[in-house]
Amino acid sequence: MSKERSRNQKLIRAPADLVSKLNEAANREGKTFYNYVSEIFEQAVRAYEMNHSLKEIIDNYEILEVHKEAGAIFTPRDILDHLIKKTYQEDGKSLQQLWYQTGKWYGIYLKEKFEDSLQAFHHLLKEGRWDLNQVFMKRNQKTIEFRCVSAFISQERTMLIKKFIEGAMHSLGYKTQETECFKGIIRLKFSP
Repeated sequence: MSKERSRNQKLIRAPADLVSKLNEAANREGKTFYNYVSEIFEQAVRAYEMNHSLKEIIDNYEILEVHKEAGAIFTPRDILDHLIKKTYQEDGKSLQQLWYQTGKWYGIYLKEKFEDSLQAFHHLLKEGRWDLNQVFMKRNQKTIEFRCVSAFISQERTMLIKKFIEGAMHSLGYKTQETECFKGIIRLKFSP
């Protein structure tokens, strides 16, 4: 850090408990409090310049960690679609069951890891690399409805994502009430 920059400092007010937690984190990382907080501010500015908030970036990282824990890997869309189409033609029912079981695993994992597992699941669908352009969740006291739309996914992949969602929601304790599934469009309604 340049001397010019270190001379131009400002005092920032923050809650005492937050300052205490930051100080603990700085000590754990072997950094001075000043350097640690400056690094945080630099990263916040970097996120802002990328048109994202730190919260959004951290939430997305958390979702990537869920995929990592599940053993998921990212693969090019063309390769995935080719493999799905070929496997679906040979044994679509088994493939759907596999996606359903994987959804159940995700649901159980999200229930253990997140306080609001339903909101975490919604975030996973929105940001979890499913090629879904839009993911809506409507929640009221009697039902939860998911609507997913994509211009990219095949009929086969649409069916598999539907099964994945059902598996996750069933393990979160919800029952399927209504389903609609067309190429690139999924609408599911669940009740507690």
